[in-house]
Amino acid sequence: MQLYKSSLLLLLTILMIIVLKLPEVIVNWSYPALNFDLSFRIIPISFLSAAFLIVLPAKNFSFSEVLSFFAYTISSLCAMLSKQIISVIIFCELMAISASFIIAASCKDNGPAMRYACVHFFVGIILTAGLAIQNPNLIIMGLLINCACFPFSFWVVDAYPAASLHGASYLSLFTTKISFLVALLHTYNLWQDHAKILAFLGTITAIYAIIFTSLEQNIRRFLAYNVVGQMGMLIMEGSLLSHSENAVSLLVLNIIFSIAYQLLFIAVAHSIILRTKAVDFNRAGKFMSAEGMYTLIAILTMAAFPGTAGFISKSYITAEIKTNGADLELYKNLHKILNLLLYLSVGIKFLYYMFIAKSRSKILADKGGEASMVVLTFICVIVGNPYLPIYNRSSIFNFAYNIKNIWLQFNLLLCTTLLFIPLRKLFLPRINFKMDTDWIFRALIPYVISLFNKLIFKIRKISAVALQNLTNSLTNLYFNNTTKLKEALNYNSVSFVSTSSLFLISILLVLLCLNR
Repeated sequence: MQLYKSSLLLLLTILMIIVLKLPEVIVNWSYPALNFDLSFRIIPISFLSAAFLIVLPAKNFSFSEVLSFFAYTISSLCAMLSKQIISVIIFCELMAISASFIIAASCKDNGPAMRYACVHFFVGIILTAGLAIQNPNLIIMGLLINCACFPFSFWVVDAYPAASLHGASYLSLFTTKISFLVALLHTYNLWQDHAKILAFLGTITAIYAIIFTSLEQNIRRFLAYNVVGQMGMLIMEGSLLSHSENAVSLLVLNIIFSIAYQLLFIAVAHSIILRTKAVDFNRAGKFMSAEGMYTLIAILTMAAFPGTAGFISKSYITAEIKTNGADLELYKNLHKILNLLLYLSVGIKFLYYMFIAKSRSKILADKGGEASMVVLTFICVIVGNPYLPIYNRSSIFNFAYNIKNIWLQFNLLLCTTLLFIPLRKLFLPRINFKMDTDWIFRALIPYVISLFNKLIFKIRKISAVALQNLTNSLTNLYFNNTTKLKEALNYNSVSFVSTSSLFLISILLVLLCLNR
């Protein structure tokens, strides 16, 4: 533990030195960051406020955990606000180190923390290589892995459930969202050339999350799959808006609003886990209890129900995709369908199996963290008010709060909710996944390597035996022939006399022939 604290203090010292000396040591390796209307002050304030709400209900925080959270927060904000890509890489590596400490602090097995660190150090190598050879494709690929893009989404589901409840909330807040913001600010002018493949990757990521959230039984892994699914939708939206001038502003607004409802969702789930001491889906209380109301608000905000924050941001994005989006009609339709499927597999499933379906669980502890949930619920509802001074009323009513859009969205959500009733068995939480795509890296590849090693060992063993047998045969043959030769050359033997006589007779015959 003393080594752990010393390492954290060293990390913080290095972090502070880098922050103070960064302008002096940065070289001119950078891609131009895009400028957009949304004030930069809103972004760090949103993240810091959300971080405060996460730690507000926490109890018995150790000094090492506080240092880990502090280092992670500082490095995350510095990565987001850095103007040069090289400084982004440095702070992303510091994020990986401090996040590994957060995971390891509450995990008996250091495996998840080590795998998390390995993935993000690998990303650092990709980003550095892309920057060194000025290859934007490598930079985009590295940032997409940090955004939990398929097939490298497994690190979220492997690492987040292994951390403490507050640690998982903290990790869900920063890593993927910061990486997406960095991708927006530093590489978004390159997304137009990769719009189709990014739309495909975002679609596959969302489908992957929908499948596993539909089957997952463990609540904490279920929440991690939800984070992956939301990032898949963001990547899809980013690719579809790659030709729009307002894309960055709208996507940043969507990220800020999504912080509120995702954290509210996670806070409710963690409160239920603490109260029931169970991590599988169960009934935590009567329907329409306080947690049920908070969950309902979070789900409606995620589904873009009229009157919530999600309705405004997603209506803006939908309208922008329709008017200025890329020419990808298939992915535009898939975007609408996947939004509804995420609402089914995450929102309605959680509400039904947590608060409505029968369960044998009992409440073992009092409520906790209610202040945070109240604040987040208030934000989800109040930000959905179109009369706030931060909005342009004419554009809000044109894009979102017109009768046609409200009626269409209400009908879509109603039909989707009713569709859950006959299909609810498809979303029955019945599998507790230990691995998904990481089975390839954690089980298949080690098994193939083990088989290869066994094969090499077998070949070496067979070769050694064959060589030994050949050597013995040659040795035996050599010694046996030598013995026979000695016997043949023995002057007492009959063969020696016969051979000598024949040799002498032949010489005499040759001489007689020569004399004639």
